Amino acid sequence: IGVDISKQKQSSDWGKKNLDSEQLKYSATDVIYLHRIHEELNKILVRENRLDLYKKCLKFLSTRVDLDLASFKDDIWAH
Repeated sequence: IGVDISKQKQSSDWGKKNLDSEQLKYSATDVIYLHRIHEELNKILVRENRLDLYKKCLKFLSTRVDLDLASFKDDIWAH
């Protein structure tokens, strides 16, 4: 979408009790553009005829989370 956001704080310690001002600024700035990015990515999915595949992947995510929460360690794609 033509916006450049510094990713310097992206991999900082987000688990600490109090986020610093730079982390708060990064997180607030980062989410501002998510709707526009989503719209542009959807346009690409439609153009490439992959919207249906994308939707199927989203449906699978809840199953993947369930497997992770159940401590399923095997690679379900390996055979």
